[in-house]
Amino acid sequence: MPHFLRHRPLLSTSVTVLAIAALVAGLLMLGSSAAPAAVAVHARYSPIGTTANGPSGPATAKFTAGPYSGPSTAVVLTPTSVSTENDFQWAQLSLPSDNTSVSEVQVCYSIISTVVGRTYISQTRVTDMTTPNSALVRLDDGTDRTAVGPTCYTVPAAFTPTGSMSLALKVVFGSTSDRILLGMVAVSGQSE
Repeated sequence: MPHFLRHRPLLSTSVTVLAIAALVAGLLMLGSSAAPAAVAVHARYSPIGTTANGPSGPATAKFTAGPYSGPSTAVVLTPTSVSTENDFQWAQLSLPSDNTSVSEVQVCYSIISTVVGRTYISQTRVTDMTTPNSALVRLDDGTDRTAVGPTCYTVPAAFTPTGSMSLALKVVFGSTSDRILLGMVAVSGQSE
């Protein structure tokens, strides 16, 4: 038998082994490829669009929500009568968010009052809604926000919404001459 034919089976076996090794290495590389890393998200929203709601919706609200005169991108909450904790008065704002977890919510506000603590934000709540018949409360912070003058506060959270999110601020007005101004609202989290 000629010399070149005697080595052919060994050559075929070597090529086959190399091809299998390359295929296995390629598959291992595919299996070990990491999923894209989550990216930090910090979304800021204008309070324009805030609505005034009482215990049975807008018709039972004891305040109005509208643009403030300086700047007109802020919202002013103006009481039409005095309200207490038990009057359940809520300023509500939609929070557009898509495919992100939520790690904190920040609200910037200012209270205009001659008596500190008479008018304040008594509760910060974020709800998650899919069907219109119910909403899941994802964040509920009962800290009274009484600071007079412009300030911001941050509430920690740990959830991923499954539907649309809304921010609700429960407000208490101790005098019809008091006002609450709403500024930037921000949501921080991770992209999914």
